[in-house]
Amino acid sequence: MDVAAALALVTAAAGGAATAAGGAAWESLMALARRVTGRAEPEPVDPADDAAVRELRARLRAHAARDAAFADDLRRWADEHRAVLTVSQSRTENVISGQAQVTNAVQADTINGNISFGR
Repeated sequence: MDVAAALALVTAAAGGAATAAGGAAWESLMALARRVTGRAEPEPVDPADDAAVRELRARLRAHAARDAAFADDLRRWADEHRAVLTVSQSRTENVISGQAQVTNAVQADTINGNISFGR
Protein backbone atom coordinates (compact mmCIF):
# COMPACT_ATOMS: atom_id res chain seq x y z
CA MET A 1 0.00 0.00 0.00
CA ASP A 2 1.34 3.43 -0.85
CA VAL A 3 1.26 6.46 1.43
CA ALA A 4 -1.60 8.08 -0.52
CA ALA A 5 -3.79 5.03 0.05
CA ALA A 6 -2.81 5.00 3.72
CA LEU A 7 -3.75 8.67 4.02
CA ALA A 8 -7.15 7.93 2.50
CA LEU A 9 -7.80 5.68 5.49
CA VAL A 10 -7.19 8.62 7.85
CA THR A 11 -10.53 10.05 6.73
CA ALA A 12 -12.15 6.64 7.08
CA ALA A 13 -10.75 6.39 10.61
CA ALA A 14 -12.24 9.76 11.46
CA GLY A 15 -15.60 8.70 10.06
CA GLY A 16 -15.55 5.43 11.97
CA ALA A 17 -14.22 6.80 15.26
CA ALA A 18 -17.65 6.52 16.89
CA THR A 19 -17.55 2.72 16.65
CA ALA A 20 -15.41 0.58 18.94
CA ALA A 21 -13.19 -0.71 16.14
CA GLY A 22 -13.02 2.68 14.44
CA GLY A 23 -12.20 4.32 17.75
CA ALA A 24 -9.31 1.93 18.26
CA ALA A 25 -8.01 2.76 14.77
CA TRP A 26 -8.35 6.50 15.49
CA GLU A 27 -6.51 6.20 18.83
CA SER A 28 -3.77 4.21 17.11
CA LEU A 29 -3.50 6.94 14.48
CA MET A 30 -3.26 9.59 17.22
CA ALA A 31 -0.39 7.62 18.77
CA LEU A 32 1.33 7.65 15.40
CA ALA A 33 0.65 11.39 15.09
CA ARG A 34 2.59 11.97 18.31
CA ARG A 35 5.71 11.25 16.29
CA VAL A 36 4.84 14.08 13.90
CA THR A 37 4.35 16.63 16.66
CA GLY A 38 7.17 15.33 18.83
CA ARG A 39 4.88 15.70 21.84
CA ALA A 40 3.69 13.12 24.31
CA GLU A 41 0.15 14.15 23.45
CA PRO A 42 -0.74 15.41 19.98
CA GLU A 43 -3.07 18.35 19.60
CA PRO A 44 -6.53 16.88 19.94
CA VAL A 45 -8.15 16.27 16.57
CA ASP A 46 -11.90 15.96 16.61
CA PRO A 47 -12.67 13.20 14.10
CA ALA A 48 -15.97 14.95 13.31
CA ASP A 49 -14.15 18.16 12.28
CA ASP A 50 -13.46 17.77 8.54
CA ALA A 51 -11.05 20.71 8.44
CA ALA A 52 -9.02 19.33 11.37
CA VAL A 53 -8.87 15.89 9.74
CA ARG A 54 -7.68 17.45 6.45
CA GLU A 55 -4.99 19.36 8.36
CA LEU A 56 -3.92 16.16 10.12
CA ARG A 57 -3.68 14.38 6.76
CA ALA A 58 -1.55 17.21 5.40
CA ARG A 59 0.82 17.02 8.39
CA LEU A 60 1.08 13.25 8.08
CA ARG A 61 1.68 13.50 4.32
CA ALA A 62 4.44 16.08 4.76
CA HIS A 63 6.11 14.09 7.51
CA ALA A 64 5.92 10.86 5.49
CA ALA A 65 7.57 12.66 2.55
CA ARG A 66 10.52 13.64 4.79
CA ASP A 67 10.80 10.48 6.90
CA ALA A 68 10.82 7.07 5.20
CA ALA A 69 10.55 5.23 8.52
CA PHE A 70 7.43 7.21 9.40
CA ALA A 71 5.99 6.51 5.93
CA ASP A 72 6.54 2.79 6.59
CA ASP A 73 4.80 3.11 9.97
CA LEU A 74 1.87 4.93 8.35
CA ARG A 75 1.54 2.16 5.75
CA ARG A 76 1.67 -0.48 8.50
CA TRP A 77 -1.04 1.40 10.44
CA ALA A 78 -3.21 1.46 7.30
CA ASP A 79 -2.62 -2.23 6.59
CA GLU A 80 -3.48 -3.13 10.18
CA HIS A 81 -6.73 -1.14 10.24
CA ARG A 82 -7.83 -1.31 6.59
CA ALA A 83 -10.32 -4.15 7.08
CA VAL A 84 -12.14 -2.34 9.89
CA LEU A 85 -12.13 1.00 8.10
CA THR A 86 -13.33 -0.23 4.72
CA VAL A 87 -16.05 -2.60 5.80
CA SER A 88 -19.35 -1.61 4.26
CA GLN A 89 -21.87 -0.38 6.78
CA SER A 90 -24.74 -1.74 4.70
CA ARG A 91 -26.74 -4.78 5.67
CA THR A 92 -28.38 -7.27 3.36
CA GLU A 93 -30.91 -9.73 4.71
CA ASN A 94 -32.81 -12.44 2.86
CA VAL A 95 -35.85 -13.87 4.55
CA ILE A 96 -37.31 -17.08 3.21
CA SER A 97 -40.31 -18.25 5.17
CA GLY A 98 -43.74 -19.78 5.09
CA GLN A 99 -44.51 -22.27 2.33
CA ALA A 100 -41.68 -21.03 0.08
CA GLN A 101 -40.05 -23.70 -2.06
CA VAL A 102 -36.64 -22.30 -2.91
CA THR A 103 -34.24 -23.84 -5.39
CA ASN A 104 -31.61 -21.11 -5.24
CA ALA A 105 -31.08 -18.07 -3.03
CA VAL A 106 -28.50 -15.34 -3.37
CA GLN A 107 -27.48 -13.01 -0.59
CA ALA A 108 -25.69 -9.96 -1.91
CA ASP A 109 -25.36 -6.24 -1.53
CA THR A 110 -25.77 -4.46 -4.86
CA ILE A 111 -26.26 -6.48 -8.02
CA ASN A 112 -26.06 -4.77 -11.40
CA GLY A 113 -27.32 -6.94 -14.21
CA ASN A 114 -28.72 -10.44 -14.35
CA ILE A 115 -27.98 -13.44 -12.21
CA SER A 116 -27.83 -16.83 -13.88
CA PHE A 117 -27.69 -20.22 -12.20
CA GLY A 118 -26.36 -21.96 -15.30
CA ARG A 119 -29.55 -23.43 -16.72
